[in-house]
Amino acid sequence: MKKIIGIIMLMLLSVSIMSCQDDLTTDLTTDGPTTNGSTTQESTTQDSSTQEITTTKEPYDLRSLVPEECQVIDNIDDWQPVWCDEFDQDGLPNSDNWAYDIGGDGWGNNELQYYTGEDLDNAFVEDGILNIKAIKESFEDNEYTSARLVTKYRGDWTYGRIQVRAKLPEGRGLWPAVWMLPTDRTYGGWPFSGEIDIMEYVGYEPNVIHGTIHTGAYNHGLGTQIGYSTSLPTAEEEFHVYEMIWEPSNIKLFIDGVQFAEFGYNADFNIDIENSDAWPFDKAFHLIINLAVGGDWGGAQGIDDSIFPQTLQVDYVRVFQKDYAGMDQTKPTKPTNLVLQDRLYNSIRIKWEHSTDDVLVSHYNIYVNDQLKETTSLNAIRLYDLEPDTTYNIAILAEDFDGKHSEPALISVTTEDVPVALGVIQAEDYSESSGVRIEQSEDNDDTIYVGEIDDGDYMVYLLEVEEAGDYQINFRVASESDGSSIQLFTLSRFPLFSLSFDSTGGLQEWSTVSSETFSLQEGVFTFRVYAQTGGFNLNYFEIVSVG
Repeated sequence: MKKIIGIIMLMLLSVSIMSCQDDLTTDLTTDGPTTNGSTTQESTTQDSSTQEITTTKEPYDLRSLVPEECQVIDNIDDWQPVWCDEFDQDGLPNSDNWAYDIGGDGWGNNELQYYTGEDLDNAFVEDGILNIKAIKESFEDNEYTSARLVTKYRGDWTYGRIQVRAKLPEGRGLWPAVWMLPTDRTYGGWPFSGEIDIMEYVGYEPNVIHGTIHTGAYNHGLGTQIGYSTSLPTAEEEFHVYEMIWEPSNIKLFIDGVQFAEFGYNADFNIDIENSDAWPFDKAFHLIINLAVGGDWGGAQGIDDSIFPQTLQVDYVRVFQKDYAGMDQTKPTKPTNLVLQDRLYNSIRIKWEHSTDDVLVSHYNIYVNDQLKETTSLNAIRLYDLEPDTTYNIAILAEDFDGKHSEPALISVTTEDVPVALGVIQAEDYSESSGVRIEQSEDNDDTIYVGEIDDGDYMVYLLEVEEAGDYQINFRVASESDGSSIQLFTLSRFPLFSLSFDSTGGLQEWSTVSSETFSLQEGVFTFRVYAQTGGFNLNYFEIVSVG
């Protein structure tokens, strides 16, 4: 849960793209060779990986997914109720459906409440309503108690439609939310595996509902968070249905059936961003309902202690899914309009137009030289660990939820040769990095640089030394503090040199600093530019032969 700003429409923002990449975004056609060492091919024979197996399929059952406890709930079109809690039994929440997050350590947001477990004072069902109550009381070094209910391991879903009918509490300092976190954190800890905020509300801003997603690339820590806000004048007086529809590469949010937010993936704005950093929403998530007190957002204008106790009330929680496989009858169409977006010596980035299916495409299988290399639910992929100056035959096949495959879309791409370790090397052309990000330079409108370089961060470059000899490196840097230091490593665990430099006058005030002379042997080497002491930006570096 983080504070976010409303935006008019979703376009996942990315770091600026080098102007040279404009030459790489030409549509690839079947008319023959294209620029940048790539060609597309028409498939004339069906590869064994795309052959269909004829089977007798059971007739589609429009209630095939519905468990016994949800039989009283009707479908919504093709959406079947797969998990539900109508809160029809007084007492503690149903332990088959709900667990508790317990503790009072601030929960990463400097919240002030202690979340209790199985405590009827803070979480109870009464007269068909779940009540989550925040109380002003001292407990375990906290000044307030409340509850945070989770469905983890009791309800975990990849894709679906979730409805929560709720009435929100009122008062400055409260922060109720209906949201989701990944169950297995496949892509790493927060925010890299994602967060979906179906509904957030802060008491000092009454009658405004917020909906957000958080990812590795788009989150409040980077100032790139993406969210929407909408007015709801009766949020504290009446029950409303807060709803999410989540399908591959798309999430929509609704209040009482009216859409107020939509999130999706844009391949053109994420060329330099890992798929999972931009869109990690292809794994199982679980639901969380909680009432926080204070915190970075909820307590931004203080807490009115006269309001307590306050209660978040929930009438029902319903989760729907589609039987995508059971509904499916035909295979997907072939992906079209393949575009080579970026090509380096060890990786390539390709995008395509989404395939269509009679129900829905689940994901795409990417084959490299007839071997399955990657899968993605998105319409773009960066392929890594490629050899320099090598031609690769790539096939992209759409697969639906019934396991049917499209015909392959084919493209041949030749990687770049290894750059020579002489002359200017753009800082952003690294093959690997840690802790840094690519940003737009104010030194030149057409130049990007590597920024946010802190202690211990590094960039790795694969370069070819064509002639043994003595060399020197000139670094184009900007720093606002004295004492920054760069080290260069190749094969040894000892640096080839250490270079310290003073402030250049600011993080956009560029200056050139030069290393001492060092020796290199002929061959291909991994150069690791390491920030022994950070606090600087790096535009480029120039390798100069000195004898």
